[in-house]
Amino acid sequence: MLDTIARFQFFIYPIVVHLSVVYEVPFVTACLLPVFYFIVAQPFSSHPDSDANSSTSNKLITIKSGIFFLLCSIALVSYFLIDHSIIYLPPIIMILLILYPFLRSILPGHTPLISRFYQLTEKEDKPGAMQYTEKVTWVWVILIVLLLINTLALTLFSSLETWSLFTNFINYLLMLGLFIAEWLFRMFWFKEWVSPTRFVQQLMTIDQRELLR
Repeated sequence: MLDTIARFQFFIYPIVVHLSVVYEVPFVTACLLPVFYFIVAQPFSSHPDSDANSSTSNKLITIKSGIFFLLCSIALVSYFLIDHSIIYLPPIIMILLILYPFLRSILPGHTPLISRFYQLTEKEDKPGAMQYTEKVTWVWVILIVLLLINTLALTLFSSLETWSLFTNFINYLLMLGLFIAEWLFRMFWFKEWVSPTRFVQQLMTIDQRELLR
C-alpha cells in the first residue's frame, strides 16, 4: 500500500515543482523538500523485524522524524532567503537512487537488474533471454548516467525554468520512451506478444527487496 501511495506521489511531485517555478511561489518550492523525503522514504520505510521488535520500529520513527524536521528547517530558511536553489537537489538524488541498483547489479557476482526482474516474473526461461536482459540493463545504465550528466549541467548553467522543464518532465519522458521502445523491441526479438498491462502490473507489484537482492 505504501509503495502504491509513494508511486502516486512521485508523479504529482514534478508537476507541483514545475508550477511553483513557473508561477514563482518560493514558499511552495521550499516546502516540497520534506515532501520529497517522504516520497523517497516510504517504499523503504518498512523493516522486516518492525512488528517483532518495537524498539527497532521506534528508532526508525525517531530517525525519520528527525530528518523531516531538519528538512522543514532548511525549507523555512530557503523561503526567507527567497531562494529556489533548494529544489535543485531532489532530481539529482532521484536519479542517483534510480542509478544505484542498476550499477550495483552489473558488478561481478551480481545479476543484472533487468535479468533479475525477468527471473522473478517469467516462469519459462526463453533461449537467449538472460543475455538480452543483461544488454537491456546496460542500456538503462547508459541512459540514466546521461540524464544525471544533463541534470548537473542544467543545474549549473541553465535558467531555473529550463532546468525545471527537463528535470520534471523531459527526463522522465525519455525514460518512458526507452521503456516503451524496449517493450516493442522485446516482442520483435522474441517474436511473441507481451501484454503491456501485465508488463506494467509486474513492474508495479514486484517485491523490491527480492528484486534488489
